[in-house]
Amino acid sequence: MPDEAIRIEALPASYGDCLLVSCALEQGGVWRMLVDTGPSKTWPALRRRLAALPVDAAGRRRIDLLVVSHIDHDHIGGVSRLLADDELNIDYGDIWFNAPLVRGVAEGQRLAEALALPAADRPWNLAFGRGVVAMPAEDRPVRHETLAGPVITLLSPSPERLDALFRVWATELAKLRRGESDAVEPDAVERGGPGGGAAASIEELAARRTKRDTAKANGSSIAFLLEHRGASVLLAADAFASVLGPALRALKASRAITGPLPIDVFKLSHHGSSANITMDLLAEVDARHCIVSTDNKHFRHPDDEAMARVILGQPRAAIWFNHDTPHNRRWSEPGLLGGHRREVNFPETPQGGITLSVDVALPAACRMPPVYRGR
Repeated sequence: MPDEAIRIEALPASYGDCLLVSCALEQGGVWRMLVDTGPSKTWPALRRRLAALPVDAAGRRRIDLLVVSHIDHDHIGGVSRLLADDELNIDYGDIWFNAPLVRGVAEGQRLAEALALPAADRPWNLAFGRGVVAMPAEDRPVRHETLAGPVITLLSPSPERLDALFRVWATELAKLRRGESDAVEPDAVERGGPGGGAAASIEELAARRTKRDTAKANGSSIAFLLEHRGASVLLAADAFASVLGPALRALKASRAITGPLPIDVFKLSHHGSSANITMDLLAEVDARHCIVSTDNKHFRHPDDEAMARVILGQPRAAIWFNHDTPHNRRWSEPGLLGGHRREVNFPETPQGGITLSVDVALPAACRMPPVYRGR
């Protein structure tokens, strides 16, 4: 059987994101990355998973890269407890998180304490010279090669989107301390269609005009393509389609790719919000699998329009939900899909999360399908 290249675990993170990514190294060992922690209430589940990581001879665990994508509670809610938990014995190779550059050591320390950011004794944006994690321009993705591990191509944020966040940093920081997350229109399932009201076809849902995400925190999301041993995962956080799209086009141009970029796994932006999932964005990639990370709390994501666009815009992709809820399970009903055949997968247990494994790339005729394991 071909070797596993990438394993992605979408932990049960309620309405947020918490993703543990493992890359098997050719010389042996595993490179690990944790992307976000979900809201604070998901910390117990995350801690149990991290406690199960193997330890070295000194009893230490290692996360090679911790990515805190942006300052929404549903992504950052458990970070302070993670970094304060000395009993887990975790060493970090690097921690990516964007905060304004502040004046003075005391002010910087107060900010670090407020967000539990890496202090002077922790790695912090080392891959970017302790500067911000951002592209130099909206259409110039940044390539980062990890030591003996995967290649990461940064696709968001653009400088403009990061500057927009920093201008309202104090407001966003106050929201974070209150445990709030940015809302994007919750009206998708209330207007009709499969989620309620008058019937609408998949084509009609996909074609509806919907709002675009304008939340400053979401626009600052760290999103990237991770590639390892021929396998690839696009982790979109809550990034804007208007940022991801141009970055993906620039990446394809640099590789002389004229059609959609083939990828193995696409973690959909903003939990399947219609404000972030557009047909234009979906036209840039050809994914084998799409992950939706949400239990539908607060904003009832995923929106019907977004799911309809995925069904039409990613015709070969299997869909994976990390929570088994009635709102998610509707998308396994043949009647709702309107004749569009699609593989839809759920956790084996109600709060189990999912694990998706992608093998080392082989010639197309020999390639094995990814292996799914519910947690």
